[in-house]
Amino acid sequence: MEEIFSCIPTQPLPSPTAAAACSDGDGGEDGEDRISRLADALLSDIVSRLPAKDAARTAALSPRWRRVWAATPLVLDDAHLLPDEPDGPLGFGTDWRAIADAVSRILDAHPGPFRSVRLTHVCNYAAIRGGGDLARDWLRVLAAKGVDDLVLVCRPWPIGADLPAKVLRVASLRRLYLGLWDDFAGSTKALRRGNVVFPRLLELGLCRTDIETADIDRLLQCSPLLEKLALVACYNSPPKVRVRSRSLRCVLFWMSGAEEVDVLVAPRLERLILWSECPGARFDDNFHTRLNIGYVQELKVLGYLDTRLHALEISNTVVEAGTKPSPRTIVPSVKILALKVRFGVRKEAKMLPSFLRCFPNVVTLHIMSDKADEPTGKLNFKFWQETGPISCLQSQIKRVVFRNFRGNRSELAFLRFIWERAQLLHKMVIVLADGDDPASMEQMIAKLKPLAASAKRASKDRKLTILVRNGDCAWSFRRASDLSVSDPFDC
Repeated sequence: MEEIFSCIPTQPLPSPTAAAACSDGDGGEDGEDRISRLADALLSDIVSRLPAKDAARTAALSPRWRRVWAATPLVLDDAHLLPDEPDGPLGFGTDWRAIADAVSRILDAHPGPFRSVRLTHVCNYAAIRGGGDLARDWLRVLAAKGVDDLVLVCRPWPIGADLPAKVLRVASLRRLYLGLWDDFAGSTKALRRGNVVFPRLLELGLCRTDIETADIDRLLQCSPLLEKLALVACYNSPPKVRVRSRSLRCVLFWMSGAEEVDVLVAPRLERLILWSECPGARFDDNFHTRLNIGYVQELKVLGYLDTRLHALEISNTVVEAGTKPSPRTIVPSVKILALKVRFGVRKEAKMLPSFLRCFPNVVTLHIMSDKADEPTGKLNFKFWQETGPISCLQSQIKRVVFRNFRGNRSELAFLRFIWERAQLLHKMVIVLADGDDPASMEQMIAKLKPLAASAKRASKDRKLTILVRNGDCAWSFRRASDLSVSDPFDC
């Protein structure tokens, strides 16, 4: 639950302008009402950033404030309606009917439009025990009054409910996040090819919601402007994901896994994020995801490709250990590549050169070293010496970031290989797995010194540096999904 809620969009913070206006208005020893001198537009900005119940209370101040509240696009978060001290764990004892009634009153009273509605606590009651408020009333009002940004989480969980199909009638949406719903299946069956259900939708997030392959297909078809698709904590639901969209720029499989991921036609796709680690969920050692990359002319950022988890195909051609590069097995547009490797598992580490050959124009390479529970054989430097040419190493890679460095011989052999092959390398960053321990830091630096002193380095850049630091930064969904960040794997 904590991980899922860390991915769900939050409300905007107060702007400096609004905060300054508030502090100016209630200050001063003369008690003068300075806030009322502000323009309606600024008052509206202030009201839009207040919790919903406080924003509604401003209407009691004067007729002018009533007009301001009514003219301000509504921002509603049901968390602001909860009691300050919940009665019992998971909200047991909370008067959910009263909270649901408050949501209904606010939605009915405000004329619209609705800027943002976030229902993350009372949806379960409204969908099951509240007489169907969510399906019968709330979604109807949200559609009629034009909500831009909608978050619906069926909480408390695992007491769940099926997602009402009426969510497909909210055509005004620009962002939609759905979480912890038992079943999306069937909600899109009435859609036909060519239907435009979400003409303005830019971002869609599905968090631990059971959904079928055909439903995702239909959602993509009926959202012509969709730029961002996120599947969060979806463990093999659906088992197969097809990405076919002319508008998508970013696809995230966050703490998720599927048997097949087919990126078929996505000409505008810039970023494909794959992150399978999820607290409380463990995939079987035999579980693999077949990742097929098709028509992706603009794909610049890809990762983390996992040599244990991902069976890579490019244009339906399987990439195996020893696969030679060809026009059918390369993606030339990728500039930033992240790979996850268990160097202690021989067959997985041997896939690393083949993966690198598929992306000949990579400039920044991120490697995450994963610990092997049962090592099956180490790859020494001789193996890497005998590896054939790798185009990106010889002519493109300028920066390498190696995470979770533990100082074992397999990791050192790979770093030496990079050092002696990467002709344009100007920076190598080593992030330690146990960097908080000063003794460990000194020990790791001692192991890396021979590498830095080696005369066999390929790069002629005199400013080439090795930076060693501790692992003090956690990768996050927000960074991975932020298209304004050029390298989402940096932190």
